[in-house]
Amino acid sequence: MKNQSAFEAFFYKTWVLIKKLPGMSAFARSAAWQIFRFKITLLTSSRRNCHFTKFLRMPSQFNALSGPVFDYLIKSRSGRTLNVAVMGCSTGAEPYSIASVMRSRHPDLVFTVNAYDIDRGCIDKAKSAQYTSEEVLGSELITSDFIQATFDKKNGHYIIKNDIRKHVHFYVADVQDLKLPEKIGTFDIVYVQQLLIHLKQKQAIKGFKNICRLLNPKAALFVAGVELGMLVKLTRMNNLYPCDYNIEEINKEVCMYDGGWPWVYWGREPFMITRRDWKRRYSTIFLKS
Repeated sequence: MKNQSAFEAFFYKTWVLIKKLPGMSAFARSAAWQIFRFKITLLTSSRRNCHFTKFLRMPSQFNALSGPVFDYLIKSRSGRTLNVAVMGCSTGAEPYSIASVMRSRHPDLVFTVNAYDIDRGCIDKAKSAQYTSEEVLGSELITSDFIQATFDKKNGHYIIKNDIRKHVHFYVADVQDLKLPEKIGTFDIVYVQQLLIHLKQKQAIKGFKNICRLLNPKAALFVAGVELGMLVKLTRMNNLYPCDYNIEEINKEVCMYDGGWPWVYWGREPFMITRRDWKRRYSTIFLKS
């Protein structure tokens, strides 16, 4: 930590001097500089556990879930339960959102959502299925239709409806546990969003590889919040293919919460279609077949 802080201080002092050189102000605004600066951020920033979550955080991604991803997975099914896992579920907003969307758009679907987090306090909060108005209404993209379909209001609190709550189950688990697949099984859909970016690189790689072991032979992976260079490399290594559905629109919604690039490690670079393999780089949904 001290070495990282010393390096960052040295970098800033050096950069203050360099910026005074002719033409450097324009260079500082260039994509090349910002990409380089973000690499420095990734190298020097310490990571921290984060419980940030919101209901219906990325509506376009949920449209993909209930649309093309659902169609992809349902084609070869014969009445079997659709099994969903949410890793790093925090206080439950994402798993309950998944259940609400699937319940509303596919009312005859038999499905279950198993949600996991390393923090027992978060799991207890999620199990309570009770939220304040600030926790529910704090999402900029949430809709009145979603609120009406998802919650009952009682004593000033928002309570998850029983028809949605019955589909969702919460457990304590660690995404880096090498015995995780043996403990929890495999799934048709796995969510691991805004989790890996808060781990050091070696831990994030270990976690990603472990998550891939949770996928059924035909499955979908939802993965927002991971260093993009790592994402390209690891999805290719694990034979995962980007879902070509509203990639740019979903990316815009991700950037609403992953701002601060290139100055914070959780920042997300602007969408650049000129990037090599841009679909793989900016997709948050990958398919396995």
